[in-house]
Amino acid sequence: MTPTEFVAGLAEVMGVEKTELATVDRALAKRGFRTLARGRSRPDITLQEGLQIAFAWAGAKHVTTAADEVERLQRFFLVTVVQGGLFEGGEETVKADKYFREVFGADPRDLNGMGFLDVLAIAARSLGTGKVPEKSMQVIITKGGMVGLSYQRDQKRPQLRFAEGGKFEFRQQPNVRVTFEISGAVLKWIFDVTEGA
Repeated sequence: MTPTEFVAGLAEVMGVEKTELATVDRALAKRGFRTLARGRSRPDITLQEGLQIAFAWAGAKHVTTAADEVERLQRFFLVTVVQGGLFEGGEETVKADKYFREVFGADPRDLNGMGFLDVLAIAARSLGTGKVPEKSMQVIITKGGMVGLSYQRDQKRPQLRFAEGGKFEFRQQPNVRVTFEISGAVLKWIFDVTEGA
């Protein structure tokens, strides 16, 4: 799918303005986060590029700074899996979890230190191949702040916590935060039009 088609489809799936995503796409292309067209050849969007467009839009304070946001997201690494709600305290667990292995293809300890966007790519593939239902996954991203991914397991909703630079630190949060919840349906759509096509 060409970048123009991708942006139009993603805007519809996410329910956001096409012009905002087009601005993000241009900012990423200028910084080298997306393969540029050469002559009449228009390369298709890859899974990684699609994830970067969606999550740069969600995390950037301004759409024109989307490339800076991708660089920031690349500094987030998985540090733990928490039982409980998103961004709430909870009992840390690194035990082997059969469902976690089915979704992510490894034990939590094996993914410790993996990058946020790489974990999202694994999640998108699991959703796209039907290993887990769309409604079971949710990505949380706070503009200029924390990121996380949760998945439904029985009656629990474990969360994968990511920290910038791989070290989990509690920082003073600003009084006003803008947080987006991006459903598994968006991840699945990105997979379907990139690798699943």
